[in-house]
Amino acid sequence: MSLLSVSASQFRNLTAVSLNAHAQFNLIVGMNGSGKTSLLEAIYYLAHGRSFRTSRPQRLIQHDSDAFVLHAKVSAQQHTHSLGLQRDKQGDLVLRLNGSNVNRLAEFASLLPVQLITPDSFRLFFGGPKERRQFFDMGLFHVEQSFFDSWLRFNKVLKQRNALLKTSRQYDSQFEFWDQQFTVLAFELQRLRQHYVSQLEAAFRQLTNGDALMQQLSFQLQQGWPEKVTEPAQLQQLLQHSFSQDSRMGFTQYGPQKADLKLKKDQWAAEEVLSRGQLKVLLFALKIAQNNVIRDNGQKQPLLLIDDLASELDQESTRQIFSYLRDINSQVFITAINAEQVSPFITAEQLAMFHVEHGQLTARTDDDGRTT
Repeated sequence: MSLLSVSASQFRNLTAVSLNAHAQFNLIVGMNGSGKTSLLEAIYYLAHGRSFRTSRPQRLIQHDSDAFVLHAKVSAQQHTHSLGLQRDKQGDLVLRLNGSNVNRLAEFASLLPVQLITPDSFRLFFGGPKERRQFFDMGLFHVEQSFFDSWLRFNKVLKQRNALLKTSRQYDSQFEFWDQQFTVLAFELQRLRQHYVSQLEAAFRQLTNGDALMQQLSFQLQQGWPEKVTEPAQLQQLLQHSFSQDSRMGFTQYGPQKADLKLKKDQWAAEEVLSRGQLKVLLFALKIAQNNVIRDNGQKQPLLLIDDLASELDQESTRQIFSYLRDINSQVFITAINAEQVSPFITAEQLAMFHVEHGQLTARTDDDGRTT
């Protein structure tokens, strides 16, 4: 699987651009504000149906336009798929897959596994558990086919339970009914997540073999309820016992919606003992390891989008990160202000370069002959 081409129209400052992608590394250079991050944002939007820069899609549409349009061609299992997305100022979304309308973004996401690294990605360490759940659940979505259905069914049950908490003041047969479903799905999600995190940790250790600091880190998946609770019946009993407090708070305290992934060194959280530069190396290692798990177990070739790679990196950290990237069997899209921040680490055969200026994209050839 690979992204063959992508085009964007009326998307931020990209009036009409298209890119034929290299199967390995794609470097997009340009000054700040030129539109290079917007190109990554367009690819991300196709895969996730949302931006990583704003929660208001209207801000993505050029001022004199009514809608933006994104299109991509994706190669998967010896077939080429056409993905089209349009969003207008009223918020209406149109999705087309191979010429036919589709209703679920999950159909796009399954064809286009995309991970992102930006200067804001430190939220994976300093943000709340939701950031880390989204991280490992994204990988699980692409590796285990049953996960998405179980996740959807659990969230419907959770939504129903939380709605009841706001209207009912006693634990009755309705809660018992929903809690039976809640606990079965909770343990199913926990089983899938634990298996996946074990795969992720193994890929991480293989990738960082030889790096003493990274090898000292431990992975701990917190399931969202006390460890002593080991069976669905025990979790259901816990939900019943915590009903009064859940009712006062208006939400369910225990369950897979509270799961978290802890990375520790000598029982200390990684973000408390590692430097900013070390955390950035760790961030890259985690994302690349996840891409490798998706590749090896999901039979897909994921994409990695890296915005402003050189930010907060010294020369040794940059060298270390590119040693990881050389072990990634994925397409990579990197933005940088100048090519010299990246091109010395990648051979000419592996790389295509593009230049963005004032929202216009052109292929670039350097002295080494790198071009599209």
